[in-house]
Amino acid sequence: MRLRVGVVLFLLFAYVAIGCRSPLTPNIDRNQAPETWITAAPFDTITVKDDHGKPIGFPFPGTIPVRFHVYWAGSDKDGAVSGFYWAVVETIPKPLPGQPFLPQLPGPKPQDYHFTTKTDSFFVFNVAEDIPDRQHAFFIYSVDNLGKPDPTPARFIFNSQDRFPPIPVIEECRCVGTIYVLNQGGGVTAREDTVFVTDIDNIQNPTPRDTCPSRSTIRIKWHGEVQIPQTVVTGYRYKLDEPRFIEVGPEVTEVTYNDGIPPGDTIPPAPGRKIFVLRAVDQAFGTRDSTRRFQLNYSPDTWWSGPDRNSPSFITKPNGEKYTTLFGGHLTAPIQGSLMSQDSTFILPAVRPSRRTFLEIWKDTVWVRQEGDTVHLNSWIVIHGGGYDRDSRYGVKVNPTLRDKDEDGNYKFPGFIEQDGPVLVPGPANGSPIGFRSIVTMSLTPANQPSRTALTGLYPIYDPNDVFNLPRIGGYHEVFLAGRGFAVMQAEDADGDRDRRVVDGRELVTRVENGTATPDEISLRPLVMTFYVDKPPYFDTSHPLFRPRTAVVDTFTSLLWDLRIVAGDVDPFQSGSNTPPGVPSPNIMLRMRFKIFGKDLTGAPLTVDDGRTYVNQQNISILVPSFLAGGPATLEVELCDCEQCEDFPGSGRCTTLRIPVYYIKPGATQPTSVNTSRPGSDEPHPVGAKP
Repeated sequence: MRLRVGVVLFLLFAYVAIGCRSPLTPNIDRNQAPETWITAAPFDTITVKDDHGKPIGFPFPGTIPVRFHVYWAGSDKDGAVSGFYWAVVETIPKPLPGQPFLPQLPGPKPQDYHFTTKTDSFFVFNVAEDIPDRQHAFFIYSVDNLGKPDPTPARFIFNSQDRFPPIPVIEECRCVGTIYVLNQGGGVTAREDTVFVTDIDNIQNPTPRDTCPSRSTIRIKWHGEVQIPQTVVTGYRYKLDEPRFIEVGPEVTEVTYNDGIPPGDTIPPAPGRKIFVLRAVDQAFGTRDSTRRFQLNYSPDTWWSGPDRNSPSFITKPNGEKYTTLFGGHLTAPIQGSLMSQDSTFILPAVRPSRRTFLEIWKDTVWVRQEGDTVHLNSWIVIHGGGYDRDSRYGVKVNPTLRDKDEDGNYKFPGFIEQDGPVLVPGPANGSPIGFRSIVTMSLTPANQPSRTALTGLYPIYDPNDVFNLPRIGGYHEVFLAGRGFAVMQAEDADGDRDRRVVDGRELVTRVENGTATPDEISLRPLVMTFYVDKPPYFDTSHPLFRPRTAVVDTFTSLLWDLRIVAGDVDPFQSGSNTPPGVPSPNIMLRMRFKIFGKDLTGAPLTVDDGRTYVNQQNISILVPSFLAGGPATLEVELCDCEQCEDFPGSGRCTTLRIPVYYIKPGATQPTSVNTSRPGSDEPHPVGAKP
């Protein structure tokens, strides 16, 4: 019992003792936070206030150089500022794909802050390659001597712009290669050629002025020049044929292509138009480019090398046309002085003579043609060319297995061996292109509508395994549209480059003939061969049934004029008739229309259009109007070898014949003194009447 009383008294005493203690002193932080200011920079977006004392927030960002001197300050009312923490954040250089705007500036992370005791410093704010400006935000807050930070850091938002990135200076761009010069006596002479490339990339004039030989050794040297004091070039980027820039340090100041020295950290450049880009990079990742452009590989030249018109292989017609004949679709003998002989595989393109002629194959005849001649509709034209290439190997496309022999020593392809020759043997450069491509464009009758076809494949290609196999030396073109043709050839070298000086012969000749061509275009006119397609239909005026006659003036005495128009066509062709090239269609199509030119009853000039179309008709009667006065008149006959020439351009050609006639109106008094217009005719022709 005493123990319980003692425990109670002890607890009561402890409670009273606790209740009588004095209260604890409160823990109050009386240290005031410091303040921070940015004293020299674009607008401070925290401390700048509006007229009502409120922070402006986000004014339009100012623009400063990438290297900028920033000043700041801080104060502490109840102590001292011991240092500052600063951070820089930035946006991505450009909007994300599909986004129109840049994302907002991110806030700084704790690890972005850096401590300093300074009150100013030079900063280099980053930009990006190809993008000269970038948005940033600079944050800074002070810390007092007790470690308390400013809860409202000073901040300004700005665009950093690299206005003066370093300049990459290309000191030298030099190509050293081998070219081959044609000798007058035949063959070629190799010569080392050095080209100093000075041309820069120019969008307005994409054609390079400098050309380097194929497979040249290309050496490029450079240095960089900084534009902002106390900045340096941190590296270079360059590329020629590389898919992306090659990055090198500032100590690398040259590169060589095609030097044959491994390792090949450069890609051997392919022939064609080349642009070398050199980029210098500074501390802010700002860049500037310098360029050199050039053509790698000389394009071949082309000229016409048709048959010799004075060749003894040709027969001359009384009208001056020259031809030879075919037997069973083949020449009875080679055509001397042309590539329709063994010359085609024995005379290299570089030594072929220049002759602006070509061949036409029609039925069983081979005609020699020249500029301005007319060929038959649906005939073949055969064009041959020569050419010169100064720098490419002679990689003619011939499958070497064509010269293989079987176990008995016989050639597996005797047909090829029979025509084999130097032209078909690949080898080193010999000054010749490896083949040609050709194209014939047209201005179609009757309104000169343009008609264009695709450029042919390269010929010759002797390779049965190649889908583009074209075992021929000349270009064969079927001309089945009537009008004016414009033939162009393009020599091609082993590097795949072509003579592209003339792409569309029709456009070039049109500009030359209408006076709008440049001097350079006028000089290229000889590269285009022009000719006409479709022999026009003809009037057989010497036929005894032809009426009215052309040798004398026939007389008509009734309103119904009875005509006998005898005509023909030497090269009839109707599209869609399944007629193979080189021969005429089995049926002739002739269309006629008539007009009469005379005077009306008042003596005024009068033109009467018959208004009808006559197809494949020879005996025709036309009714003249009653208001046509008697006297001299002219009958105009339009003859076409196409039924719907206007609706189907190129389907044929037309020709016109004007025949003087004399008309006596029915019932009119006939002169007493007359001549007959033809034997046995009772239609008088007044003496002295003239057409």
